[in-house]
Amino acid sequence: MKTAFFSILAPGKHLPPHRGPFKGVLRYHLGLIVPKPEVSCGIRVADETRHWKEGESLVFDDTYMHEAWNNTNRDRVVLFMDFVRPLRFPASLLNWVLLNAIAVSPFVLGAAGNYLAWEKRFEKVVNAEKQAKAA
Repeated sequence: MKTAFFSILAPGKHLPPHRGPFKGVLRYHLGLIVPKPEVSCGIRVADETRHWKEGESLVFDDTYMHEAWNNTNRDRVVLFMDFVRPLRFPASLLNWVLLNAIAVSPFVLGAAGNYLAWEKRFEKVVNAEKQAKAA
């Protein structure tokens, strides 16, 4: 596994068509909260459309053009994970090298730094609110 988080798609939202940058991983979605009707909340990958179902999985190659939408009045929540694409040697070795190079790239390290800065700002706000309530 390379990435994991909860993907929350708000009511009425649409993620426009896009594609992932690297074919070395596959994407996994596990439906956790899928509003009814399920047909109003879906994902299109290339020319195939699917609809999440609670407790069910989807796996796809995100280098294909894909988009997602939630045409309901409730949040859609999926567990989102990227995992290493199974490949035969020597392609698996090349994929390992590239994934590790990406992990230490300025793009990823910059994003990690931005996240840590956000966490520090958030912690200051929470602490200020606690102090205000205690006063």
